[in-house]
Amino acid sequence: MEFTELGDSAVPAGRLVFWTPAAPASAWADDPRTPALVHEHHVRTAAARGPGYVEPAWIGVSFAVGRAGRHQLGAALTAWLRGHEHLRSTLVPTPGHCVRRTLPAGAVTLRQEDAGVFADGASARRQIEAFFDRRADPLGWPQMVFATVEGAGGTTVFAGADHGVVDAYTLAMVPGQIRAALTGRAEGRAGPTYLDFGAEERDLIGRLPRGPERTDHWEALLDDARGGTPAFPLPLGTSGTPLAQRSAYRRLLDGPAAARFAAASRASGGTTAAGMLACLALATADVAGERPLAAIGLANTRTGPWRSAPGWFVGLHPVRIPAAAGAPFAGTVALAAAELRRRGPGPGSSPPHISRMLRREIRPRFVVSYIDVRRVAGTPPQRGDTMLRSRVHGPAEVYVWLTRSDHGVHLSTRFPDTPVARANVERFVLATAHAATRAADGHRAEALPTPA
Repeated sequence: MEFTELGDSAVPAGRLVFWTPAAPASAWADDPRTPALVHEHHVRTAAARGPGYVEPAWIGVSFAVGRAGRHQLGAALTAWLRGHEHLRSTLVPTPGHCVRRTLPAGAVTLRQEDAGVFADGASARRQIEAFFDRRADPLGWPQMVFATVEGAGGTTVFAGADHGVVDAYTLAMVPGQIRAALTGRAEGRAGPTYLDFGAEERDLIGRLPRGPERTDHWEALLDDARGGTPAFPLPLGTSGTPLAQRSAYRRLLDGPAAARFAAASRASGGTTAAGMLACLALATADVAGERPLAAIGLANTRTGPWRSAPGWFVGLHPVRIPAAAGAPFAGTVALAAAELRRRGPGPGSSPPHISRMLRREIRPRFVVSYIDVRRVAGTPPQRGDTMLRSRVHGPAEVYVWLTRSDHGVHLSTRFPDTPVARANVERFVLATAHAATRAADGHRAEALPTPA
């Protein structure tokens, strides 16, 4: 499943319709539930900048639904929204804390706006991007909006949401849930929601052991980076001024190759996630000399009753994996697997908690993430379903997202749009692809019988 900037994705020509959730002001009610730490921090940071200075920070998903009628689609989207409590709630920042207000399910409706027929997809794409930029707002409601394009081959749905209420696993759930709603078999979910998570998160953090074992690995990683966070291992050609970020995508392995890679990783004592981290470490050694892979890892923090809950369940973890150019894959996988096992309980890794624990603000510069969309709750994404993100202006940041699906392993990157960064990130991605292909092909060779 590709994860790309909307500006780089394909949008069909056709009739464009915007869908905006609405509710009467009288329907809102105070909600005493405590927000998740990361959501509260996200909202308070946006409020400190002021409404006119909040840059787009939405993520989204696009997927085809066939020849669904507009009335049928509107009913399905409405039913889906009403079934997700955290999408009909908002945080209002006040001095010292945030106040939550929530709508009852029946109060939510969808207002549609026909934007006209677009003869080319690029024009429709610009309109969708501008709509998401305006409406997917951390400081207001709704935080999730939709656009549909009724094209010659059917209807494509685009959903955009403020990052404070969704993460990549949530996005991977959306296509299957809305397709199910279109057929009248909505994939309901019992149990606590993201709105219930905040109080539980604080309770779990309060019960975590305290001491150097909770901070030593972080402190070592930050000390190696001279007090900051690890940087991308090659120059980026930046001057410190925020720049437009560029995106790139590559399918590292197709379906059969990904299966062989997974088998090679298991044979080396790790998972596919450990195998992919090993490939990043081998790529670092290949392009940057004898230095470890040092980065901030993103991880899904869902545990217990929240394993299938949509929301923003993301934690930070230190990643440091030594490798030498040409080192054996199996040995590097073992090191990566050990690094993954060092992770603490999910809620204890939320970014605000990590910053408080270390007594310094964590500002990631080189980030790696791995998700397996085959493991999401409900129906997995289909071929062609695409996770989207807004354009970003930022400092010298590099993000690497690895996604495992039935169709293979996909690598998406975000990096500063400079000639140096374009060349060096491409070198790193090619080295990663080479390491992954070599591991997959090596396992195929090992599986063949020896000729008589």
